[in-house]
Amino acid sequence: MIPGIVSNCWQRQLEWGTALEDLLSQALDRGFRAVELRQTCLGSFEEPEGFVPKVSALGRLADRFRSIRFDLALAFPFLGPGGVVEDSLFQIGVDAARALSGRFHPHLRLVDLATTGELLQGNELRVAHQVVRLAEPMADAGGWLSLEHSRQPWTRFTRVMSEARRLLGSRSGHLRLCYDPVNLLFAADRPDPSQVVRGLDASSLSMVHLKQFQAGELQPSLGDGEIDWKAQISGLGRHGYNGPALFEIRPDDQIWRNLVRSQVYLESLGFQSR
Repeated sequence: MIPGIVSNCWQRQLEWGTALEDLLSQALDRGFRAVELRQTCLGSFEEPEGFVPKVSALGRLADRFRSIRFDLALAFPFLGPGGVVEDSLFQIGVDAARALSGRFHPHLRLVDLATTGELLQGNELRVAHQVVRLAEPMADAGGWLSLEHSRQPWTRFTRVMSEARRLLGSRSGHLRLCYDPVNLLFAADRPDPSQVVRGLDASSLSMVHLKQFQAGELQPSLGDGEIDWKAQISGLGRHGYNGPALFEIRPDDQIWRNLVRSQVYLESLGFQSR
């Protein structure tokens, strides 16, 4: 898999005034070759009011770090009635993902933190058509739209994804899943993450988020906890998944130390990078 990091790991450092470019340089020196730039944690590359990404500035960032595979992550209600392609934030997200692509494909990742499972119930087909409309601009750009499951029932979320990919037909590869097993702990139907990983299709995955939850808290480094990461890594390996695996551990003053600890733990489970 491709080792990477989500920029909200650097929340403390960005709040201190550390430039995002300096953090990216350190990440590259430490072997991280995929970076998810998360809205609210873009430093000077987003507007302070509304956290709107600065498209042209992000393009210059991609020019400087040509060996990093970037994606842009936005909070956007893609499962709800407000998740329309005409939304200005979505349009900016598409443009920013294209500006960030460099020598890789454009990649926009959305997470819906607002839509409840009750709103999804009975509306899966309508929402799937809405997701198709959101995926089409990224497909036209030769890129990917990735959707991350949040707190909605996993079964309803996956029905939407499956139907949207079916509707996309030959373009289904442009719509992918951002897999985060910790989020399954908060789903209303509480699926077993060790069972879920066994049922995944590697060709439909865009990335995996690496973090741990224990005693009611997100942990500062990857280790033992409520997610059996040995089972997760084993399951992903059996599927032949070889895409980005990005740390999304808790922000901390000692983030680099915690990332080293997380890497050591992951390698002890058989994680192999490429």
